[in-house]
Amino acid sequence: MENTQLLVIAHYYSRQGMGDKVNEELRLLAQASRQEPENISYEFFRSTEDGDRFVIIETYRCAQGLEIHRQTEHFQRIGVGIINPLLERKEVKSFLTHADAPRS
Repeated sequence: MENTQLLVIAHYYSRQGMGDKVNEELRLLAQASRQEPENISYEFFRSTEDGDRFVIIETYRCAQGLEIHRQTEHFQRIGVGIINPLLERKEVKSFLTHADAPRS
């Protein structure tokens, strides 16, 4: 589809008491991910009610952007190698969105 972007919304539930470590690693992952050519934005949020729960919102220039992201060295090292073992569970959903033309 022309003029589409990929929006990714992920919910991370860290193991009890691991929220500080997940937060620290997500900060590093976000910083590296924002440098990817297909990445438009990468933001994450920590719950105020439960410090072990996070929401990550990512936007990519194309539908393949998430797969490209998942193959990067930083995602494999930080996301797969460090964060995943600290999680109790995660839920990741992807959505195609229309990329609006720039406003004048």
